[in-house]
Amino acid sequence: MLKQVIFPEFIGESEIAVVVIVPSLKEDMAELFERFHGGEEIDYWFSWDLMVTNTAEYLVVLEINWDQGEGLILAFTTEMWEFINLIAEKGNLVILGDVNELAEGASIIFSEEYKPFALLVRNVSGGLVKLYNHVKELVEVNQDIEELARLKLILEGTKAQNITYH
Repeated sequence: MLKQVIFPEFIGESEIAVVVIVPSLKEDMAELFERFHGGEEIDYWFSWDLMVTNTAEYLVVLEINWDQGEGLILAFTTEMWEFINLIAEKGNLVILGDVNELAEGASIIFSEEYKPFALLVRNVSGGLVKLYNHVKELVEVNQDIEELARLKLILEGTKAQNITYH
């Protein structure tokens, strides 16, 4: 099964989560949101990994999967890697599919018809240690690749910030 790699159009933060906006999420995952809005509990799982594109660009990816769905791969380019520390610090990630939800803020939440196009990934920082170990091994073999060395340093900062919110 091929999954589409999506890139955030906006990355920000709230008190307890990093917020990313992916407008295509609203259309691409309409079936999943229908299940959410119907009251169905949906178990999910995720993993962090490093991907190399056919143009030799390194991407840090967060793959999120659930039963009866295609899942998604959220990709962070080298310019976005600095946000990985913030993700580790907050521990939670909110993926919004509608930019208006961010613009309208709290007023939209109190609307009777409010059905958010948002995914909350709790404890998303949990898989970063595995990613760090993988990158560390790659750096040992490929010491001349600056991007890998930079990513290793960024991920070393996340190891010191493993915080879990309950």
